[in-house]
Amino acid sequence: MAKRFFTILVLPDATSPARKFQISKTVMTVVSSVAAVSILALTFFLYQYVNLNVRMLELRQLRQEASERSLLSEKVSQLEAELSKIRELDQRLRVVAGLNKGGEQQAPLAQGGSDTVSRTALVDALKQRTGRVADWVNRDLTALGQEISSRARSLRELKTYLEEKVASLASTPTILPIKGLVTAGYGYRKSPFTGQREFHEGLDIAAPYGTPILATADGIVSFAGPLVAYGNVVFVDHGHGFATFYGHNSTNRVREGQRVRRGDIVAYVGTTGRTTGPHVHYEVHVDGVISNPLKYAIDTSGIKFAGDVEPDSSS
Repeated sequence: MAKRFFTILVLPDATSPARKFQISKTVMTVVSSVAAVSILALTFFLYQYVNLNVRMLELRQLRQEASERSLLSEKVSQLEAELSKIRELDQRLRVVAGLNKGGEQQAPLAQGGSDTVSRTALVDALKQRTGRVADWVNRDLTALGQEISSRARSLRELKTYLEEKVASLASTPTILPIKGLVTAGYGYRKSPFTGQREFHEGLDIAAPYGTPILATADGIVSFAGPLVAYGNVVFVDHGHGFATFYGHNSTNRVREGQRVRRGDIVAYVGTTGRTTGPHVHYEVHVDGVISNPLKYAIDTSGIKFAGDVEPDSSS
């Protein structure tokens, strides 16, 4: 009959007698099975542990990327909203200023196709959680940068245009030098000295002696002093083709080269030169040609016209 057990000899050292153990085959089989299962279980748990750590690392990366996507999505949306407001303001200002809305260069924006650049590509990708963040950032921010550059050019053009308009308005003689009675208008009249028909090149505005005479626009005094029949005069160059002339002054308050603003006192009403009474002879020159001052005067309050003077501003 075959043996149903195993004999195990144990030698503690070279001088000690051997110790003998007998283990039945059944016990040996159970022990081997338990050992095998234990090894398999340990291997499985080690695999699961490593796999779990890898998954946790991937999860942390995904969470970080998701956080970046969410933050970028919010920032890009805010930037889009701000650009939309700037775009709308730009267009409105250009309409008010009379500039051509189509004259500006628009940033090239795509209309479909996975290989094209779209201003909303990043937002869409972040919402759909597709694509690499860095790729979408570079592509979308390039488009946004083009849009910003386009708006910057447009606003610079608008700024230059408005500055020119402001300077031109400041140079336009929109007020009259004094308040009083217009005794002679621009155009043909009967000379108070000869009785002959003559062309009068400005406005004669009568006012009490010593009344302050105001500059009618911003400019630089190009002449201040006596000028034959006009007595003491002041000539102001306003730029943009405009110049004004003030004659028969009692005294001048400004000197040549002095900068004046609209409303500054340049002289006082007098009777110097050839006159019949205290008044200011006021002229407006446009590109070297004498023009009717009433064509440019917006504020004519305090002005009255003598019975034989036509308040005509169309000449």
